[in-house]
Amino acid sequence: MLETKLRYKWIDQVVKQNVVPTQKIDYSFSDKLDKVLTNRFAGPPIFLMIFAFIFQTIFTWAQYPMDAIDAGIVWFGVQVTAILPPGALQSLIVDGVISGVGAILVFLPQILFLFFFLSILEDTGYMARVAFMLDRLMRIIGLSGRSVIPLLSSFACAIPGIMATRTIHSWRDRLVTIMIAPFMSCSARLPVYVLMIGAFIPAGAVLGIISYSAITLLAMYTLGIVAAVVVAFIFQKFLHKRMPSSSSSFVMELPPYRRPSLKWTSLQMYERAKLFVKDAGKIILAMSIVLWFMASYPKADAGNPTTQVSQIEQSYVGQIGKFIEPAIQPLGFDWKIGIGLLTSFAAREVMVSTLATIYNLEGADEASVNLKTALQNDIDPKTGQPLYRPLTAIALMVFFVLACQCMATVAIVKRETNSWRWPLIMITYMTTLAYLGSLAVYQGGLALGF
Repeated sequence: MLETKLRYKWIDQVVKQNVVPTQKIDYSFSDKLDKVLTNRFAGPPIFLMIFAFIFQTIFTWAQYPMDAIDAGIVWFGVQVTAILPPGALQSLIVDGVISGVGAILVFLPQILFLFFFLSILEDTGYMARVAFMLDRLMRIIGLSGRSVIPLLSSFACAIPGIMATRTIHSWRDRLVTIMIAPFMSCSARLPVYVLMIGAFIPAGAVLGIISYSAITLLAMYTLGIVAAVVVAFIFQKFLHKRMPSSSSSFVMELPPYRRPSLKWTSLQMYERAKLFVKDAGKIILAMSIVLWFMASYPKADAGNPTTQVSQIEQSYVGQIGKFIEPAIQPLGFDWKIGIGLLTSFAAREVMVSTLATIYNLEGADEASVNLKTALQNDIDPKTGQPLYRPLTAIALMVFFVLACQCMATVAIVKRETNSWRWPLIMITYMTTLAYLGSLAVYQGGLALGF
């Protein structure tokens, strides 16, 4: 690289001494836009405003199809209840399978809207500019610019993002990128964010433009990026002597801005929907069946008048939840959320189906409950106050931003590093960081009177 740099330096000197421009340079439309969109100072705020607008439309435009899907799932559950006789089979299908899988399908429109806008930004050429802007940040924290593309890919899913680190020549830079990729909020976290925001973040908007819901969602994505930057800086300092980094230039062509292809965008949305329903659906279906069994057995002793414990609390799920509850109570979480945290390690979105199954089994003698309403109406039997509050929802979202709640991600890290050492380090430090982050948010909020 040194010889090439010296040659170009010499060429620049020759051109500067001998070439006289005879006319004013006519900048193209793309060049004029880049002077604003990739500007060192104006670029990042514009980037944040664009994503704030995307999150705003996610909450407004997706509401109607979400309500329609929710109503369809409730109707389907009622029809199955009317066909099947009361008993274990009816409960398994209605309270386990339909409620668990349906709770996730409700959020499919928002996931599709997110990928619609991301595809539009990519097809117009703007995502390449985002990579260019993040390259500056990567170099500040000591990473190669080649880490940008894997991290951007991790916003869809950490697995292809981690696999994309193979393009990074330096093993140290590649390892650090792998270790911070799960901080990028993937699409599997979106159902958890949307559920908590929809249930507990109040209505309203800043200056009547951007809703509190959109700002909260943007804050969760920003928190993940900030956490990744801080952790990358720490890892670079820790690994600096053990694994020297070989400096390499990051060369990327910025394509001209162009009109997006709706055909290509629709194809991307279809592939994402297919992947979500097919792959995530299998895990959610299996977890819903297992969770239904563990929440239904052993049966409560109905003939014993001394017991005040409900069926769900006496079940295997209730016993496990009550066992871990003291450890998560300082975070504002109860045993139900604790069970969701355990099951979400299979897949982050399983958190939503877990809560749906538990609440439907609690109200098994009633019609299928709406999960958002059930969370809002749940009462603490000891205090008579609402069990969950906005502060609880924020603490839970912070936990999901920082925790490595994904078995598939751990498996791919093991494969890419060819060792169990780094996956175990990832689980340990991210879980610790998530616990401390949620603890600080909840206890700090209580101290401030929230």
